[in-house]
Amino acid sequence: MATSHAPPASDRRVLLLLLDDQDRLMLCGGCCGGWTVPQALLATGNDFKEGATQYLAERFHIEDPHFGSLYGIHETRESDCWEHDQHTVSRVFVVRISSEESDSFLAMSPSHIRWRISELKNRRRDISPEGVTLLVSGYVEGWLPDGPISLY
Repeated sequence: MATSHAPPASDRRVLLLLLDDQDRLMLCGGCCGGWTVPQALLATGNDFKEGATQYLAERFHIEDPHFGSLYGIHETRESDCWEHDQHTVSRVFVVRISSEESDSFLAMSPSHIRWRISELKNRRRDISPEGVTLLVSGYVEGWLPDGPISLY
């Protein structure tokens, strides 16, 4: 008897590390007692950077985003998909924003905040996804190389 197995659904998203001129990271919070970076789901086939650019324009009115040269890549391994039937593919982009855009981000919601690197390091367990603090620290402090970084 032949069985067929449909390919797992794919969760495609961009996570945005919005850093202002003072190297403060913008965070969205309140949910579940933790903080997270802004993120957007993408439809299958959409380019990650184009999706990020569109989301930034629509959600935060950032029309000409300045992407950093470092970006994170995450994709679940085949062996990880069997349990959840969910294949995950994401990109984590560093986006430099102005002080005015940073102020505007804060004004959008009382659950928005911005933290300096020292605050991020002290509260790293409160921030999701795991590893955001390490990626931002490495970018700001200059010890991570330009280009893609695999996140597993």
